[in-house]
Amino acid sequence: MFQIERAHRIPGGKPIPGRPPRAILMKLLSSMDRDMILRRARECSSIEYQGTKLLFFPDFTRQTQEKRRSFIEIKKCLASKDIKYSLQYPTKLRVIYNGTSQFFEKLQQVLDWMEQLGI
Repeated sequence: MFQIERAHRIPGGKPIPGRPPRAILMKLLSSMDRDMILRRARECSSIEYQGTKLLFFPDFTRQTQEKRRSFIEIKKCLASKDIKYSLQYPTKLRVIYNGTSQFFEKLQQVLDWMEQLGI
């Protein structure tokens, strides 16, 4: 059994019917509990409560969020070219191209790689 130190909703108005509910932030007393919850959530194909799908994400620092956000446009570009990618924890972009994986920590690295391959 895990212990929650505090929990609260993200500020904002009441969600529109048919839209997902607001996010909830939870601070657990143990980081091991947090890791276990995130691991179990990944292992389950889907978690639902009263017909609403629940998603679990670690809370990132502002710096980490900004780094992850820097990949948004390049992810759209990769998707438009049917190139598979995923964002790895905490801020690495994994690109799968011609059966091999490339890992990038900075946007410029991805752009240079794509230019080099003529993508």
